[in-house]
Amino acid sequence: FYEFINTQDNAVLVMEFVEGTPVDILLSEKGAMTVPDAISTAQCMLEALVYAHGKGIVHRDIKPANLIRENSGSVKVTDFGIAKIKEGGAGPGQTVLTKSGFLLGTPHYMSPEQIREPKDAGAKSDVYSAGVVLYEMLTGALPFNSRSLPKLIDAIYRGEKQAPSTLRPEVDKELEAIVLKAMHPRLEGRYEGAREFFEALEEYNLRPMNTPTMRPQPAPAAGQPPTPQLTLVNVKPEINEKHTLKGDSVMVGRDRSCAIVLAHPAVSRRHARITLSGTSYVLEDLKSANGTYVNNTRVERAKLKPGDVVRFGADPACSYVVRDR
Repeated sequence: FYEFINTQDNAVLVMEFVEGTPVDILLSEKGAMTVPDAISTAQCMLEALVYAHGKGIVHRDIKPANLIRENSGSVKVTDFGIAKIKEGGAGPGQTVLTKSGFLLGTPHYMSPEQIREPKDAGAKSDVYSAGVVLYEMLTGALPFNSRSLPKLIDAIYRGEKQAPSTLRPEVDKELEAIVLKAMHPRLEGRYEGAREFFEALEEYNLRPMNTPTMRPQPAPAAGQPPTPQLTLVNVKPEINEKHTLKGDSVMVGRDRSCAIVLAHPAVSRRHARITLSGTSYVLEDLKSANGTYVNNTRVERAKLKPGDVVRFGADPACSYVVRDR
């Protein structure tokens, strides 16, 4: 939230207004998402979990109804109402049952350990729930959907479910393996955390691509206009961060193999590519989780010109002005 105002008579919580559609509504209206759309949504969700887990917060109720898809394509994780903080969170919300006898959380998305004992629901429990959400986004169906609560819980404990590819052949074995690993009933069989799950999806997403090599740009032939000399300069002057575009292809991302390395959790490992096309540099988003923006507009591909403001991901800290050096 943005602000908490406490007066003598009232208390006010100021929160962000998110304009978009809950993912459960999208699924009920349109069914399963396209594979790229499902992966992109899952990666946005996982990046939010990376941040929350880094602050010691476990959500414990990850499900489509708690994800809002904004008009820009970004996804917000909402409703931390039953979240717990790792250290010192031993209040009444730690018990398995409420006074009315219902499980804390939504059983269809809960990990086996969260059902057994909510105090054991750590970051890997959120990873499990995120796997269930991705399964549903890919197939349009829940992996466990018994109307009987005891049978539902037994199926979750055993991990008995249909493989995603049996419900949707478009889901290949590699993507299926990623989903099933996230949903492994045993903790040791799952990803170590949300970041590892995110990176597995990103590696899958980038399979057909090879990181471009940097090649010296040849001198222009007689009569041709010169190659532009552009630099990305961070919008905050005090940071003094500059990246000169060199060669005919520049990879931007969090991975250290990139030509421009941006070590920020909102930036994907291989977030975007800037390619010299003729006498212009063209920016291309590589299906990043949080998007690439030019002058506050999310783009898939855009020609860069001096004065443009480019943002990689959702954080303004990763905003750069294009300068003609």
